[in-house]
Amino acid sequence: MRFNHRELVQYAASKAGSADKEGCLWMKEGAKKKEKKNVGDYVQRWCLLAGNLFFYCKDEEANWENVIGLVVLERCQVETDPDAGIKYGFRLFFDDDPDSFWFMANTGRESDEWIRTFSCASYEYLRASLGELRGQLMQITGKDPLIEGHPFGDFPVKNMLAITGIAPGLGGEALFELTLACSSLVGSSRDTVPSTLIVTSCMTPPQMYWIRYAQTEVVESNCDPRFFTTVVFYKGAASMATTLKFEVFDVCDKVDSKMVPMGQAQCKLMELVRTTSQSLRLEIVFNSSTCGFLHIKLCTSEARQDDLFAVAPAEMEPQSEAYTSSRKSLGNFLCRPPLDNIVMRKFEFPTKLGAMLDVTEVMGEIRTSFSIPILLLERYIAEETQRAMEFESLTDLKDDWDIARQDILKEHCDLTRLYRDSQRKLMEAMDNGMSFKKSTSKAEMELDFVPVNLHVQEMRVALQDPVFKDRAALAYMVVTAGCPTAYGKKYRQGGLARMQPTSAVSSAGIYRPSTDSKASRAQGVLGHIDAAHRSIRHHTTEFLQAAAMAQSGGPGEMQLAIRSVADTVHQLNSHCNVTLVNDALKNLHEAMANPPDIYMDVNAHCQKIKEHVLSLEALVDNIVYKNAFGNLQGSVDNVLEAFDATVMSLKKALYFVLLRESRQYLQDKVPLGPNSYTHRRDIVFSQAMTSVIYCFMEKVLHCLDSLLFVKQISTIGFLIYWESLLSTQGDEIGMLEDFIVAIHDVNTLQFKLVLAEDTNDNNPRITGTRYKFLVEVPLQETLFRILPTALQNGKLISITVVMFTQGINEQQSYADILGNNSLQDLINSKSFQQLRSYCMHYTEHFGISNAKQTEKARKVGELLEHLRVQVSIRKAKNTDILTLSQELSRVMDAGRITSCKSAKDRTAMSVTLEQAHILLREYNMEPECFQKVLDDMRSRGTRIRNTEKNIGIPQYAFNTIQVLALPKNYRPPEGTYKKAVPT
Repeated sequence: MRFNHRELVQYAASKAGSADKEGCLWMKEGAKKKEKKNVGDYVQRWCLLAGNLFFYCKDEEANWENVIGLVVLERCQVETDPDAGIKYGFRLFFDDDPDSFWFMANTGRESDEWIRTFSCASYEYLRASLGELRGQLMQITGKDPLIEGHPFGDFPVKNMLAITGIAPGLGGEALFELTLACSSLVGSSRDTVPSTLIVTSCMTPPQMYWIRYAQTEVVESNCDPRFFTTVVFYKGAASMATTLKFEVFDVCDKVDSKMVPMGQAQCKLMELVRTTSQSLRLEIVFNSSTCGFLHIKLCTSEARQDDLFAVAPAEMEPQSEAYTSSRKSLGNFLCRPPLDNIVMRKFEFPTKLGAMLDVTEVMGEIRTSFSIPILLLERYIAEETQRAMEFESLTDLKDDWDIARQDILKEHCDLTRLYRDSQRKLMEAMDNGMSFKKSTSKAEMELDFVPVNLHVQEMRVALQDPVFKDRAALAYMVVTAGCPTAYGKKYRQGGLARMQPTSAVSSAGIYRPSTDSKASRAQGVLGHIDAAHRSIRHHTTEFLQAAAMAQSGGPGEMQLAIRSVADTVHQLNSHCNVTLVNDALKNLHEAMANPPDIYMDVNAHCQKIKEHVLSLEALVDNIVYKNAFGNLQGSVDNVLEAFDATVMSLKKALYFVLLRESRQYLQDKVPLGPNSYTHRRDIVFSQAMTSVIYCFMEKVLHCLDSLLFVKQISTIGFLIYWESLLSTQGDEIGMLEDFIVAIHDVNTLQFKLVLAEDTNDNNPRITGTRYKFLVEVPLQETLFRILPTALQNGKLISITVVMFTQGINEQQSYADILGNNSLQDLINSKSFQQLRSYCMHYTEHFGISNAKQTEKARKVGELLEHLRVQVSIRKAKNTDILTLSQELSRVMDAGRITSCKSAKDRTAMSVTLEQAHILLREYNMEPECFQKVLDDMRSRGTRIRNTEKNIGIPQYAFNTIQVLALPKNYRPPEGTYKKAVPT
């Protein structure tokens, strides 16, 4: 390298006192640079760093004209040298150059500062920084800050997170977590027990300075502390070359933030991953003395294991079975819906028995959560189209009825167009990769049919004590979603329960669904008539085929076939005698301008059908006993012609029932098309049905290997407990009124487990009509073959969905003062009756099958009695109802769904509280840790991540007053909420 000595000396002298870094360092010079490192080989030099030029001379008083050396800091790296046996040592080395410069500072702080300054001095670093800052500005403003033709315009725009090791924050994907613990710590003062804090720093080549990455909480007065706060590394924040430094401090005064260093430990991530247990025990060293031990354990999910190992160098290929087994997930699921954007958090909590609990929270979006609303819209469109065709068939009506028919027909056509548009928009959103509806989007009309903030949350628990190894990795699942309601339609007229006509409300004041109305019963009869129509066609075809066989060789199955035809005619005749049908025929006759005679006496037409059937039976007798064949085809045609005419008349009469109901809505000024009661109910049902389907898939398919559970759902159906945290004040009353209609409607669902067509067939299918839907859940052959024969043969699985609700926010405080709790009390009372009925059926079938089931039945009885007492008393914010129903649902192997307005804040408090109760109740967790466990899960768990996914910041949408209004166990920890955040 050519240079001008005089200019360099002048430059160094001009920078004295204003350089980037200036100070004393110990260096190894000359030939000693290649020799074994020894403290005696170092000499003290005064150093100056200006830009990328590093000068050094004999001492501070020396003239810079006597510069001893100059190092150009390009294509070089700097790293600590912990193996040198030299305190505060580091080395500078260059690419493709075996020589290194060895340095030693007087203190650790000076060492870190020099390393950081060296790492930032190169032109390469400045160029990369420019690219990173340029990228940030482009992301914020949407345009390049450098004008066209700028000399640096060709520099690449880079994300520096991947090369500096800085964590991208909660916005990235969690790759792995480190749990930390210490043992045998010696305090800063020998006669005190330390209050310990650990600060984690990392350093990833090519950058060679430490970056403070994370810190734990303070564990007070404990020589063997275990830290609840783990160190989470996100995708792009670390590589196998990353070095981790753990600095241990004794916090002497929390108020003044006074801390005394106790020591530090270092390791490379590669070393941690290469161990079969993925854990290390390191010495904590201070001034060459050991002051304790640091225990590190690496945890990751199966979904992230491949990402972690993908960055490992070739020499890290697993060489043993034990190594391979360390990559297994914490829990293997038999089958489950596909999840996306999985977030995992790892905790360790102590038990009364001294063992530690490994607790893992896993939260994910359901990748196909838009599929169910799209399928439902397809069914709605088909039903609305069919309804329009039915009303079009009602011709020759009197003028007033014909005008009403046309108005109603227009409403149904408008609703069909609206549903087609909604379906198209949802398909576009799904094609664009959208699988999650944020809480901030809950009022967007194009996403109305999709549940808000739908996630699956699991807590997996394993005991570190080998005595309890059979209980390892048990999973506790809950689906979280915003309450099913039509947010975009507001609540000026209340919710669905209040919008129903007066006839839909019982004398007790509780919602009575429209499935009891004339229109609903008419649809039921229409279904039976259609089935009879298909049946007569099938049986007459069989009869003619049997007759053909009889002509060639005997009577065959003719008598059986004609008996089936007669039975079908009898079924049709029974429908003609239904009061609803007779009234419908009379009403249609009065509404028609020129009614045919059939509407006056449909029974006479049914009698004609019977006569045709009798003539057929006589012909059959002649064939059987006299071998005399008559005109069978003509007689069959007579039967079908009379049957068709009667069926058409009956169906038109029932269509008129539907028309009369629709006309009544119009007279009551209730819309039928867009913004109608039906439209709102369809939206609410879509949201509820989507949540229920994935709750079924998560719970049932996960438990298919349990014979008792499969028998339970096959015999008495599947139980789902849906928890509501809505208040009974303001708009949330309307939401609750939507909610209870949704609960009624989803109770009409039935499920069927079917054999998958191929390996990619894992999405549910929907058949049927409104409020009579059948959901088919495909299973791969290996799973399908383990089902009981009845389920393999298509036995349907019913569901029982019960909802308990208890408001907990400040709005509920107002409702309690005003005494506005009647709806909440009524819902809980009715739900308790449903739950008790289900539990009684369970006890009847399984309660005394063995000692274990007898004990379970006893526990269920006790919980039911406690729940009955809590439901019957009137107490403000009685969260015992929620706690007891949660425990009872777990005992009964029920599915779990939790909702508040947007499944974000109150839901987070409830889910974490339930998890803490499970640890306390089933794993003997140390009771003194209960509040700390709650705070840790709420501040560092998956639910705080959920808030950021929804509103962009990891904070709960509570202010101080709202927090104080919450029950004590539902309050978030300090620092996780602030006064104003979007909800």
